[in-house]
Amino acid sequence: MVATNRLLIHVVPRLQPTRCGVSDHAIALASELRTSCGIDSAFVVLNSDEPSDVPYSVIHCSPDQLLNACISLSENYSAAILVHLSGYGYSADGAPTLLAEALRRVKADGRFRVAVFFHELFATGMPWKSAFWYSRRQKRVVRRIAEACDLLITNTRFHADWLERETVRQTASPIQCMPVFSHVEEAQERVPLASRDRAMAVFGLGGTRKRVYKELSALGTTLGQLGIQQIVDIGPGFEPPSEVGGIPVKPRGALPAAEIARQFSQLTFGYVSCTPLFLAKSGVLAGYSAHGVIPVIAQHFSGEIDGLKDGVHVLSPQTAKTMQPAGLEACSIAAWHWYRGHRLHDHASMYDHWLEAADAARQSAEPKHA
Repeated sequence: MVATNRLLIHVVPRLQPTRCGVSDHAIALASELRTSCGIDSAFVVLNSDEPSDVPYSVIHCSPDQLLNACISLSENYSAAILVHLSGYGYSADGAPTLLAEALRRVKADGRFRVAVFFHELFATGMPWKSAFWYSRRQKRVVRRIAEACDLLITNTRFHADWLERETVRQTASPIQCMPVFSHVEEAQERVPLASRDRAMAVFGLGGTRKRVYKELSALGTTLGQLGIQQIVDIGPGFEPPSEVGGIPVKPRGALPAAEIARQFSQLTFGYVSCTPLFLAKSGVLAGYSAHGVIPVIAQHFSGEIDGLKDGVHVLSPQTAKTMQPAGLEACSIAAWHWYRGHRLHDHASMYDHWLEAADAARQSAEPKHA
């Protein structure tokens, strides 16, 4: 049962806490909306009938039932819809045409304002990869979804620029660019590096960590330059190697968010397997930065990407080899401050302001009776 007079209906492809990044994003946001903004949440799950133990109303349905599900959940409350979009979650080819059609019907009905958070836009790849052949179809569907929504949010400037350039929107409001927030809590105070172990975190789902160890095997020199004495492996679904380049690996397995946060407060470095262009969409980087853990990446980049600079907020092999101890402390501080600009509370506040504006517009449009 809805506990407040405002409701945000989250549309997700599946609801799998701790096993799906999009699910974790939506659930954490729902909790913050309720706690800080007095906005309740409900969920419509379009691509899975797996039950979920979450403290919210949940409807599992097919995309063609989206409008009816939202009407059922909203009852007499002031409600809006937030679509959490990662194309492959909704469709095997990454182009959710059924979702786009469902949102077109929602728009035509006129009862709900709709926002979309683009976790991803479209895939790219070489001609011998399926992503190459799906990319055009995915772009076409992204445009259709954008046209059906009132508020567009994404996590990187690269994505925001593409959306500004390639889509026709319902309002003149600028596309919001918000790097993702941490799913493993946020440190209110940063622990100085002198109080931490000279160790590196490897964190994420099994597939992510498997890829990380392949990359780390080529970074032995960098790990030595940073003085890393241990690698702490955190996450489910993968058995890590016992060592990397002579550095022992300590497996911790799947841990509760509070314990992951405690672990991060004790570690100096954390490895991120991500190209620089998409660092701001990495939940792993967000988790590290939220606790002042220094993110280490494999690829050097120049200039600034989404407010991040190599050698300032993150370290690559090129910048690690010249980094001094005082520089490491500064890097930890910079990463932590960068994250403070887009905390979970900032995401929730953005939707709160949007809902307030939508309510005001609805009330002004209602006929006045004598």
